[in-house]
Amino acid sequence: MYQHRINRLKLMTRSALVGLIHDKIMKSPSKAYDNGEATTLMNSDAESLDGIAEMVHETWAQVIEVLIGIRLLAGQVGWIWPLPLFLIYLCSYMSRYAAKHLQPRQKAWSNATQNRIAATSSMLSAIKVVKMLGLQQNFARRIQELRGAELRTASKLGWIMVYYNASANALGIFSPAITLAIYAVISVARGVHLETETAFTTMAILSMITHPANMVMTIVPRAATAFSGFERIQEFLLRESLDDHRGTLPNVSTNRSSRNLAYGHLKNSNPAIQIRQLRIGHKSPVLEHSDIEVAAGSLAIISGPTGSGKSTLLRAILGEVLPVQGTISLSARQIAYCAQKPWLPNGTIKEAIRGATEIYNALARALFSKCDILLLDDTFSGLDGETEQIIFDNLFGVTGLTRRLETTVVLVCNSSQYFQAADHVVVLGDHRIIDQGNWQDIRVKAASIAKFTSGHRTRDKAVLSANSDELSAHLRAKDETEIDLARQTGDPALYGYYLSSIDFMNIFFLITSTASYALFITIPQYWLRLWTELGGRNTAFYVGGFLFLSSLSWISTSAQMWSILIRLAPQSGSRLHQRLLHIVTSAPLSYFSKTDNGSILNSQDIQLIDKQLPSALQTALTQIFKLLMQIILLCMAEKWLAVSLPASMLLVYVVQKVYLRTSRQLRSLELESRAGVFLSFLECIEGLETIRSFGWSRAAIQDNMRSIDNSQRPEFLRLCLQRWLNLVLDLLGAAVATSVVAVAVAFRGHVSGGQVGIALNVMLVASSTLLKLVENWTTLETSLGAIARLKRLEETTAVEGGRSWNLEPPEKWPSRGHIKFKNVTASYEPGSVALRNLNLDVTAGQKLIVCGRTGSGKSTLLLSLLRLLEPESGQVELDGIDIRHVRLDLLRRRCFVAVSQEPLVLPNETLRFNLDPDGSMPDDVLVAALNKAGLWSHFFEGHTYSGGEPATALNISGSGRHPMLDQKVSLFRKLSVGRSQLFALCRALVKASSLRDSGVKPIVLLDEATYSLDPVTESTIHRIIDDEFTEKGHTVIIVAHRLGPLEKHTKAGRDAVATMADGRLEQIIADFEPVILQHFTQVG
Repeated sequence: MYQHRINRLKLMTRSALVGLIHDKIMKSPSKAYDNGEATTLMNSDAESLDGIAEMVHETWAQVIEVLIGIRLLAGQVGWIWPLPLFLIYLCSYMSRYAAKHLQPRQKAWSNATQNRIAATSSMLSAIKVVKMLGLQQNFARRIQELRGAELRTASKLGWIMVYYNASANALGIFSPAITLAIYAVISVARGVHLETETAFTTMAILSMITHPANMVMTIVPRAATAFSGFERIQEFLLRESLDDHRGTLPNVSTNRSSRNLAYGHLKNSNPAIQIRQLRIGHKSPVLEHSDIEVAAGSLAIISGPTGSGKSTLLRAILGEVLPVQGTISLSARQIAYCAQKPWLPNGTIKEAIRGATEIYNALARALFSKCDILLLDDTFSGLDGETEQIIFDNLFGVTGLTRRLETTVVLVCNSSQYFQAADHVVVLGDHRIIDQGNWQDIRVKAASIAKFTSGHRTRDKAVLSANSDELSAHLRAKDETEIDLARQTGDPALYGYYLSSIDFMNIFFLITSTASYALFITIPQYWLRLWTELGGRNTAFYVGGFLFLSSLSWISTSAQMWSILIRLAPQSGSRLHQRLLHIVTSAPLSYFSKTDNGSILNSQDIQLIDKQLPSALQTALTQIFKLLMQIILLCMAEKWLAVSLPASMLLVYVVQKVYLRTSRQLRSLELESRAGVFLSFLECIEGLETIRSFGWSRAAIQDNMRSIDNSQRPEFLRLCLQRWLNLVLDLLGAAVATSVVAVAVAFRGHVSGGQVGIALNVMLVASSTLLKLVENWTTLETSLGAIARLKRLEETTAVEGGRSWNLEPPEKWPSRGHIKFKNVTASYEPGSVALRNLNLDVTAGQKLIVCGRTGSGKSTLLLSLLRLLEPESGQVELDGIDIRHVRLDLLRRRCFVAVSQEPLVLPNETLRFNLDPDGSMPDDVLVAALNKAGLWSHFFEGHTYSGGEPATALNISGSGRHPMLDQKVSLFRKLSVGRSQLFALCRALVKASSLRDSGVKPIVLLDEATYSLDPVTESTIHRIIDDEFTEKGHTVIIVAHRLGPLEKHTKAGRDAVATMADGRLEQIIADFEPVILQHFTQVG
């Protein structure tokens, strides 16, 4: 009953802590932490605290048990009774040393785990871009480095645990030996030999003393670990919460009669949004001295160049950015919001309307909410021109939906053709408002905004149709759970799979030390019987032998602990993680569209491999060898008791078989359901601004509570099942002990006291060992669930590029960049063809601009080049070699330099790693790339490095390394979307320079890389492409959504424009005039 209550308290404690952490996330600034921190807190740290209550109760109960044992011991050995207390005092020094050093090392391990999880999360969230850039090996290597650092910090903690366990085991092993030895020497000096009754009773009482004393000392390092987690959680919970600084305006409806239906403008309407003297940013203001008033029911457009503060202004209206000065007042707090990167939680189609990854569903979610205020952060940049115009007219036109619903709309947009439909236009620049008013008032100043506004646009986004399967991710997770449920018997292959990650010598050393410990911890009981039956003769010999056997036992168990914590656990943890990392990074893109990141990122499996599985293996081996030795000793000492062993073992086998059949399934369910908690956290972090803007915080908290409840149901049932197992085995042990006593009483004339003593002692110890064996064997079996998941993942996950011939092309291939598509047909899933019999010849050094409507197959063309999508038929040749015959890693790393529509910037990595993941280029190349993109001043202007000196281009050390390149990106000012894209282009410049130095001329691919940028930044990117790629003879393929800025960056006779529709190549024009480009712009 006590253990059952303790288990309930553990689960309640953990669920409360996880709930507190999630609740704090919902109240914190949206960018105040990373995914790794949140998941580590709710997993490792919260779990380390769930045993606090048990430790409190165990401490006082075991202290009482020690005191009772001391009283009983005094009755047996007299004035020697303080000796165990003295030994306990000596061993407690090690506990204090462990407590002193354990907490900082545990904290360091948690931080290292957090870094690894954060890096893994970053890779998974941008896996398509990572594969496009050919960086999966770089990421895998970096994550494995972080894994190595994590295991090294774990080894430092392991050494402390080795020292501590050596001290604790010394108490349990040497206390009986020293106490009996001293008592025997004193008895001999008095002329009294050591009696059998006294010897075995003293052994039992000393076990009663040393075991709880060990448990109390064990609590010290456990408490230190718990307090380390407590400090991290407390530090997180005490962080400053997000304060809502916004004021409230009267919520009034729009006067429809005041609307100018000809132009859509409002006159004399009450404000829905009012901003006065707004200043955002302390040292470097993003916006300052800003006054804006948006009338209720009106359409306001915010325009401006990249980095002018458009998105920051919207976030300030949402209450996500705290202004340094000024006020923001709203007529409503519930705001419909569409971020630049729309957010989609896993769920049903109905739930997807409340949070969708694609632009259409994001708009549907916002409109479905029927909020009074709607904020759109450059939402239409993801659509082609014709679709964009249709949606704009249907929503914001004279008779559009938002006009009829009288919704106040604030739209971030740089498309000047929509300005005339707006009631209010705000133009940002130079950290301030350049101009504002209706279009009639400011169009006379059009020259001031023409430099960053654009006209019509065309865009296509080739979406993996398999991505639609994300909504059924939970169904697939359910299928995986059903596979686990079907596994009612253990898989012996799992042991081989796990042991294959460990060197033979480490396994051999573990088995040898375990067998030695079992031998030397068991023999002293038989030695004690021989000693007592000799009537006090050869006391010195037997005392020395007793102490020698105890010393060998202590050395063996210490060696065993060293083998597990320092050798076996780090080695298996590193190799299994590397195997898992290889499986994930080698998986095709479709795998990630069908599997949610929460399931992949669930670090519970790694935690089991690091902590529980090695310990369970060690304990199970120990109990097996101890049981074997006890059976041998029992057979040698009392053969008449050996007849009871087969019946006992059969009964135990039946019990554990019933237990394991259920516990395996419950453990598998527990592991699967915990992925739901991970997913809940990740979704809330990624969509925090959207959740709060719609007023869904309470719903998100309730969803997290449901996930926690679902994850704890199987764990609670498993713990109840374990209580049942303990009860059955305890009753079995009691029955065996009763039988031994009954037999001894019945045959008291034929059985000596020594025989009864050793029989009873061995049977009790064997019963306890059998109980522990079944418990630890089941723990080992259930812990193998992590190995089962990894093994199943390896067996069922396809390998990307499996059909490659692994051809080794010439060392300097490609040297020209000539591409041929020959009857290429490709699809994302059966029945949905993305490319149809594509024939396309891209000559070396040509710039090809690919355009077409959404879903026309433009991006699919690039995916086929990169072999992110394998053609069903046809072939793609690069400089005369079929790319299917080339290794994937070589193809992507050597043949292509890609810039995707989603810039990859890793804030937790250094600037150097972000620019040059291979680490192959000197610093002057990196600095030159930043200068060409105009980003040098962004990173280094006014920034200081360790040493206090300002960072400039001259801060180059004697080794030729710039110290600021080794700073994390998160330490600099945050990059806007446009600057992030320029940064991605810098990475492309560095890679192209590296490949050119080796004689290779890669093809440059731009997958709608400028779709959300203002024309100034877009023109800068195309200028760099011309100067650094086209003029240097690189073949360039651009999937463009706006052709206007390309007019002055195209050359007749060299460049070409290709249009696509329904996966087919409609036409390709090489000899064109600027008027043709204008035609494409209008058609787009």
